[in-house]
Amino acid sequence: MKRLIKKMHLFTGMLLLVGTCVSAQEEPATKSKNYLEVSYGPPTNLSFRALSTTNDDQDQFEFNKFNNLGTFGLRYDHLLNPSFSLGIDFYYLQRKSSGTVTEYNTGIQSNVEYIINRFRTQIRVAYHFPIANPNLDVYLGGGIGINNQFRKLLINGTATSRDEYPYNIVFPVSLRTYAGLRYSFSKHFGVNAEVGIGGPLFNAGFHFRF
Repeated sequence: MKRLIKKMHLFTGMLLLVGTCVSAQEEPATKSKNYLEVSYGPPTNLSFRALSTTNDDQDQFEFNKFNNLGTFGLRYDHLLNPSFSLGIDFYYLQRKSSGTVTEYNTGIQSNVEYIINRFRTQIRVAYHFPIANPNLDVYLGGGIGINNQFRKLLINGTATSRDEYPYNIVFPVSLRTYAGLRYSFSKHFGVNAEVGIGGPLFNAGFHFRF
């Protein structure tokens, strides 16, 4: 976890450095009302594990390898006034667990890969702190939305039916609280970074404002 935090600080510092260097060559920008952002949140050191190691047939799964691609995000924010904004977030995350499965009736053991594609959509509201610099935006907010998951189970490389899947619990409601900043190095383009709970712990990327 300490290594992850250090990477976050380094990544954010690099984004701000790039923005500062480029802004020195740009004319001051005016405050815009709309932001369209793309972002990426690196995977954490916490291993993902399936909530269950059995299924309807009482087959036993033993997962020993876990990985994820990190979180990819797309966001739109609209400033209702200088202090508050309303927006929408889309997040995508893929997680994989691999190992073996032992059939309950026969005892036959096979290689298995369990893939979860997770999509999260949230409505977000944020408070924007009063800052004189029109290129800098610092905010604090929260979001509420829905979770969707699409799963796939491969046994010896072949996709199986849903009744073979491990038991899974999906919470339909997603919540998030966050704090972040944007720095625009031109009239329309800039960088952004955000930390939060409920979704990616840290994400950063680029934005287009208009």
